[in-house]
Amino acid sequence: MKKVVKITSTVLLVFLAIMAGTVVYFVFQAKGDIEKVPSIFGYKPLTILSNSMQPAFNAGDIILINTEIEPQVNDVITYKHPDGMLITHRAIDTVEENGKTLFVAQGDNNNVKDDVLIPREDILGIQKAIVPGAGYIAKFVSGPIGFFLLVAVPLLIVLIIEIFQRLGIIGNRKEEQIQG
Repeated sequence: MKKVVKITSTVLLVFLAIMAGTVVYFVFQAKGDIEKVPSIFGYKPLTILSNSMQPAFNAGDIILINTEIEPQVNDVITYKHPDGMLITHRAIDTVEENGKTLFVAQGDNNNVKDDVLIPREDILGIQKAIVPGAGYIAKFVSGPIGFFLLVAVPLLIVLIIEIFQRLGIIGNRKEEQIQG
C-alpha cells in the first residue's frame, strides 16, 4: 500500500510540475505578440479586451481561434489591423478588389463596419470556443503576484514536502506508532 501511495504521489508531483511548466510557457510566450502564442492542434487562445462582440462574448473572456480554417461570411474572425492591433469581429461580407477577396468585418455590438478591408493573409483565425472570464485569471497569473501565489508557492510546498519525506523527516512517526 505504501508503494502505491508513493508512486501515486510521485506521478502527481510530475504531473503538477508539467502543468505548471505549461502554464508558465503559455503565459510568457503570449506576452504581446500573437505570432509567439503556441498553437495546439491549430488552436490559439486570445483574451478579449472590449465588449464590441457582445452578446457573443465579453471583455475578459478567452476565445480559442482555429488558425487552419478558411474564413467565411458570418464567421467571427481575428485579424491584424494595419495599426498592429488584433481585432476580433464578425465577417459580414466579402468584396472583390483587384482580383483579390477582401473581408468586411463589424463587431456585433458596433453600429458601423470596421474601417479597413481585410485580406486573407491578415486573418489569424476563426473563433471556435469561448471560456467566459478566463482572461482575468490569465492576466492575474501572468502578473508577478499571481505567478508567485499560483505557481511558485504550490510547487515550493510540494517540493519541500517531497524532500522531507525522502529524508525521513516527515512520515516516519506514523510508522513508529504503528510498529510500537
